[in-house]
Amino acid sequence: MKRILQLLLFVTIGFILLVSCEKDEPLPKMRLCDDKENFYYSGEEKIYFGKQSLSEIYIVFEQENVTKEFAESILSKYSFITNSAITGYINYDQVWLRINETLTDCTQVNNYLKELNKDDEIYSATPIFYTNENDPNSYVVLLSEVLTKIDEDIISESDFIDYAESKNLELISSRYSIQYFKNKKVETGFESLEISHQIYESGKAEYSHPNFIVKIELH
Repeated sequence: MKRILQLLLFVTIGFILLVSCEKDEPLPKMRLCDDKENFYYSGEEKIYFGKQSLSEIYIVFEQENVTKEFAESILSKYSFITNSAITGYINYDQVWLRINETLTDCTQVNNYLKELNKDDEIYSATPIFYTNENDPNSYVVLLSEVLTKIDEDIISESDFIDYAESKNLELISSRYSIQYFKNKKVETGFESLEISHQIYESGKAEYSHPNFIVKIELH
């Protein structure tokens, strides 16, 4: 059983939705890609996600209040997914999947992401990374969401939202010049990463990065 705690943190340099996930079940040995080139901007610094998993994928379904039975009925179409390893957070709107094949190349994983993202019942299929290849709790789950804070000396908020929504984003909420977007359409699973780079590099935002899930320790 996984337990989830969502914290929306508003800070002066930005905000991010963090999820604390405790995995109680034994975890198999991680299989990771060799490359670790994916990053997001934090200020002017590049923060690297680590290595992409060769055996795990994260799914968000199109509809809400998904049951385990419904999730299994959708995912049973895909022979590369291990149905017995489907685990949901609170309900099964979002699920963590294992690939039942021994892959050696992230191109194969990314092709599976593209295949899943063609499914009308799936909103997004995205990659999972590990910042420490020896620590199964060092996961970073990329979400199809983007968090931004505009530079009000450069652009008005309304103009910025128009600009962002021209880049395959839909505004979910905006407060204190901070914006929370989701991707309108997901095809590769990497859109939030690529678009957040484009926005930050445009100079229109003080920060712009994809939303993601990580493990945090509460004391």
